[in-house]
Amino acid sequence: GGQQHAELCPHGGPGGQGQPRAEAAGTGQGHRGGHRPCAVVGAAQHLHQGLGVAGGGPGPGQAVLKTRKARRLKQAKEEAQMEVEQYRREREQEFQSKQQAAMGSQGNLSAEVEQATRRQVQGMQSSQQRNREHVLAQLLGMVCDVRPQVHPNYRIAA
Repeated sequence: GGQQHAELCPHGGPGGQGQPRAEAAGTGQGHRGGHRPCAVVGAAQHLHQGLGVAGGGPGPGQAVLKTRKARRLKQAKEEAQMEVEQYRREREQEFQSKQQAAMGSQGNLSAEVEQATRRQVQGMQSSQQRNREHVLAQLLGMVCDVRPQVHPNYRIAA
């Protein structure tokens, strides 16, 4: 009844004045408005006592609860990070596929240009190897074969 309610309720009765209050007729509720009914308060206290939490002091039950809570929080954090990474990978893959679709023809074009450039460079290198001896012989012949002659633009002063 009202006396038991006053003992369990931290407010002690109506308006927190420490006086017991008679229960409303037939409702089974000792509080008005947003307060919890006595049965809920009693069940919560019973639960806390069963876990070793009653009295407000730290007990062995609280340490266990804290470690469990820490483990749950850590696991939840890891799961959230995994979900974020998975989402990021999906979005990156989607972006890559869209980029490939939009730039597909240009990607092929740049590969073709690069391949053509390699072919041209290889052709020039092989041509240089083939003609090197001939060009060197021709150059040495021109330098070493000196023919003294008068230039046609030279005028003899008379």
